[in-house]
Amino acid sequence: MVHDHSLSTSRIESFSDGVFGVVATLLVLNIKISDIIKNPTTQIGLKELAPVLPQIIGFGLSFFTICVFWVNHHEFFHALKKVDTTLLWLNNLLLFWLCFVPFPTSFVGTYPSSKTAAIFYGSVLFMASLSFSLMRYYAFIRSDLHHDHITLEERKRSFRWTYWGLSLWSLSIVGAFISVYISLTIFVLVPLIYLFPRKVRFV
Repeated sequence: MVHDHSLSTSRIESFSDGVFGVVATLLVLNIKISDIIKNPTTQIGLKELAPVLPQIIGFGLSFFTICVFWVNHHEFFHALKKVDTTLLWLNNLLLFWLCFVPFPTSFVGTYPSSKTAAIFYGSVLFMASLSFSLMRYYAFIRSDLHHDHITLEERKRSFRWTYWGLSLWSLSIVGAFISVYISLTIFVLVPLIYLFPRKVRFV
């Protein structure tokens, strides 16, 4: 008798949604009021807010990036009929790297002109994208977790779409050695490319 060790997608989606929510919340904690108010009697104005402006921009960018990951994650699981243990751990790997995003975000926000900070940020997002790419490869190419009506060509096309992210995040790391502004431009560009997921045929 053959046992089916596959699982429904509901629990992994619920757990992932919770982690995405926590990560998005942690990002704003990088902006500390102590960085704004050095003297409690000082009247707060735009001049006092200027030093933390890079941190606010970093929060906005990373929050947007996490949201783009979440939307694509949602679309990805919409194409699956079940999951297995391997995909569970690949998903955990993705969540691990996303949970780490607040740290390099704080690094970049504090030192926006630092090449080391840009390389660190780009490396973490590269690893997150690589983890997501491995999930797509396993679910769409190596296993039968996807809905039966989704053709092989559609699945391959969805997987190939991940090449852009991997290539650009890699370029952000290399580009930092030339100019940190190359990296910063790519940090904005990649989420925009994946703003609207390339859907496979669901119906």
